[in-house]
This record gives sequence, structure tokens and C-alpha cells, in this order.
Amino acid sequence: MFVLLAILLIPFNALADNIVFGYNPKGDYVPVKIGNDRVDYGYNPKGEYVPVKIGNNRIDYGYNPKGDYVPVKIGNDRIDYGYNPKGEYVPVKIGNDRIDYGYNPKGDYVPVKIGNDRVNYGYNPKGDYVPVKIGY
Repeated sequence: MFVLLAILLIPFNALADNIVFGYNPKGDYVPVKIGNDRVDYGYNPKGEYVPVKIGNNRIDYGYNPKGDYVPVKIGNDRIDYGYNPKGEYVPVKIGNDRIDYGYNPKGDYVPVKIGNDRVNYGYNPKGDYVPVKIGY
């Protein structure tokens, strides 16, 4: 779930940004760099250890319309929530970029396109099947 959250928080204005995995200061194996932007971790106002900044973009947390405590803004871009075609309540838009859901090559139902950028899946160095690149 964390990798899915991180992939949705990426600033999507640059094509073909590779996602680099490593260990955050708490010792979790997570995305630590997206393109040239470092992912910083810390505690959100609710006390959960989460990504708090990607590059120069701060991540704000709050409640979505369903009442879940989730990221609601990254930088200046608001995150809108709604139902995907499978009926799951998920992020459906970041700023002006719509999030399209579908099946990745392994058969998992995940985000496959954000705005005009395709989400590419593969194996990280630890062997987990995760998003590894944004763009074509």
C-alpha cells in the first residue's frame, strides 16, 4: 500500500522519472528518490511516519470526503478522491491530472496512467513488484 501511495504523490510534470528504492531513516524499504527529487520522511500531524516531502513539494495530510486520513495536497496540487471503475475509493485526480486504473502486467489492479504519463511496473532491487518508472 505504501508504494501505491508514494506513486500517487509523485510530481508528474517530468517524463520517465525512475523510482529509486532504499531505506528511509526509520529503516523501511521504500522509494527514496523519484527522478532527481529526494523523498523525505517524517511524522504527519496524526503521528504516522509517512512521506512528508518530495523534492520541494510538501505533502499535506487531512481527511478526504469519506473521512479517511490521507494525503490531500502535494505542493500546490490538490488530491481528489472518488471511486475507480472497480468501485474502490481511491485518489482519482492530482491537480489537473486524472488517475486511470487498470491492470499491470502482473494482473494487479493499480494506477496505470496519471495525466498523460504511463506508470511502468517492474521489480525493485529487493525483488518486490512495484511501480519503477513514470512516463514512457
